Amino acid sequence: MTKKKINILLVDDNAKFLKSLAERARIKGFTVFEALNGESALKIAGEQQIQVAVVDHKMADINGLVVITKLKAMIPDIKTVLLTGHGGEKLKEATEALNSTYFDKGDMGKFWTFLSDLPLGNVNILLVDDNQKFLDTLTERIKLKGYEPYTAFNGREAVEIAISTKIHLAVVDHRLPDMEGLVVITKLKEIDAEIQTLLLTGHGDEKLKEVTEALNSVYFDKAEMGKFWRFLRKALNSLETSMAAVGMATGGDLEDAVDIESHHSRGKKK
Repeated sequence: MTKKKINILLVDDNAKFLKSLAERARIKGFTVFEALNGESALKIAGEQQIQVAVVDHKMADINGLVVITKLKAMIPDIKTVLLTGHGGEKLKEATEALNSTYFDKGDMGKFWTFLSDLPLGNVNILLVDDNQKFLDTLTERIKLKGYEPYTAFNGREAVEIAISTKIHLAVVDHRLPDMEGLVVITKLKEIDAEIQTLLLTGHGDEKLKEVTEALNSVYFDKAEMGKFWRFLRKALNSLETSMAAVGMATGGDLEDAVDIESHHSRGKKK
């Protein structure tokens, strides 16, 4: 999934700053939605599929952390960023407690690097199952979370995809027409030892679970999909955090396209 398919919501009651932010985000390929206050932001989030929200802290109607809390209640998988010119360590801790990211407007270089390297949609997921209906259901659910997964109906196709494409996480059915899921997982790990793998089966038992875990893989029964989705969400969040950290460490586009000085010199104190 490319960033052109990522919907980003920018929320700030400084119209000039918001316009500058939106222009830069569009140049980077995001589909941008703008809101001048918290209520407008929540309304947009209720009408559009928003994957990322960048929220100002001090707004006239609703505090930024409250907006983020409400957005996460509406869209549990949304990625949120608090962007403020009046922060501190306490605010940073409160932001991170909401599983959100914190940036100071005086350090926009790091913000743009983070946004440029945001791995949402760049985590490559491989789904392997020979049941077309079940595979379609998995695929649609993953797409709703903002990803474009690769799919395979058998082990051979899965291995071929992993050879040609960097796969970060693979969900593999146990019973496939050409080879068992554990064989597929073994081959995938031979291709890339860092790949995270999940065995998903409707015909499992304790012995199969033990063998799966011995391969440093995770086991889920198809009768317990609730646990599977909860684990998958955490796994994807962990992958994205790791990838974002790598992106921050290696640097990127540090040019600041937003005039911070004009923002700080604005008459209204935020």
